[in-house]
Amino acid sequence: MRKHDIFIFDFDGTLVDTKESLVPVYRAGFDLLGMKVSEAQCAHFMHHNLLETMQEMNVDPSDYERFVLKVVEALDYEESISLIKPFPETEKVLQKLEKERKTLIVVSGNSSVHIKKVLEKFRWSHYFKLIVGSDMYKHGKPSPEPLLLGLSLLGDQDKSKAVYIGDSKQDRLSAIAAGIDWVLVDRDGSYGNKIPTIRSLDEAEELA
Repeated sequence: MRKHDIFIFDFDGTLVDTKESLVPVYRAGFDLLGMKVSEAQCAHFMHHNLLETMQEMNVDPSDYERFVLKVVEALDYEESISLIKPFPETEKVLQKLEKERKTLIVVSGNSSVHIKKVLEKFRWSHYFKLIVGSDMYKHGKPSPEPLLLGLSLLGDQDKSKAVYIGDSKQDRLSAIAAGIDWVLVDRDGSYGNKIPTIRSLDEAEELA
């Protein structure tokens, strides 16, 4: 794959491990609706946008708004924030890319306010020129809208310079729809050999 100047990162499951932290978040939303969800279901939900999650769980459309509001609120609960962990290689990779003067941005299905809060917690804010969260666009991944918005706000819409690094099929499909190169991080080998993947962000350095 060609070299890139703009590195666009997904957030949950890519830069940080939020598998445990999202359990109380999803449960807060579903508890509000009188529904119970398992940890395994929560791990599945994190790879989908909230609309897809609500549809999969047959949430009544009249409850969509309050479910989303509760989930967004729960993201910043102390219990949730305390469970977020950086992946071991993340900071090293960010440092290397910064040293090479690459432009780094985050494009995520999470809220921009929450992402900024977590970046501040780990003292990573200075690495990123731009944060694009779900509160900034209408159609989430796999729509190309989040990625195209990121490039537009960045002021550089040359797609050939950019690569999107994520951990879900939604990330891959969004990049394909946007016409941007993509890299899928598969830390546990769950995608098998069906899709080209890397096992950690360390391997993404060769794209710089």
